[in-house]
Amino acid sequence: MNNFSGVLPPQLGNLPLERMLLTSNNFTGELPDTFGNLTTLKDFRVGDSHFSGQIPDFIKNWTNLEKLLIQASGLTGPIPSGISLLTKLTDLRITDLSGPEATFPRLEKMTGMKTLMLRSCNIVGQLPTYLGDLTKLKTLDLSFNKLTGKIPSNFDALPEVEYIFLTENLLTGPVPTLKKASV
Repeated sequence: MNNFSGVLPPQLGNLPLERMLLTSNNFTGELPDTFGNLTTLKDFRVGDSHFSGQIPDFIKNWTNLEKLLIQASGLTGPIPSGISLLTKLTDLRITDLSGPEATFPRLEKMTGMKTLMLRSCNIVGQLPTYLGDLTKLKTLDLSFNKLTGKIPSNFDALPEVEYIFLTENLLTGPVPTLKKASV
């Protein structure tokens, strides 16, 4: 939250960082390829910036990551398939992606997920049933995509969920009975 601007120096990718918080600045350009070396990262956040290019596939190297926030960053989609390797994630927030439509990313191995926000990411297709198996989930926001079909019935088995946002999709059928959620 400064007025930093310009491209990020590639040398940052050679540091043994656990947290990289780049939100609310005026950064431009693509994330340097050297960021693929940041294997000790536990928390990575970019947002409210002017980056360019796609979300890089090298994020699959960040297997220690617990929080990944890419919100209104300027980066484009689709969400890379390598995200499925980030099994320690508890907080995944990706919003406001332009770019091609894509199906829902494979997240079924992220069993510790508490917050899952994939809002306005050009996601098409049906909601995967494995979302109902993420029993630690407290917040689910999949608003402003092009999701179709019914909400899986196993969503009503989510014991911890407090908020589900599915606004502006093409979903049909009944809303599952949720124990303590606001839909």
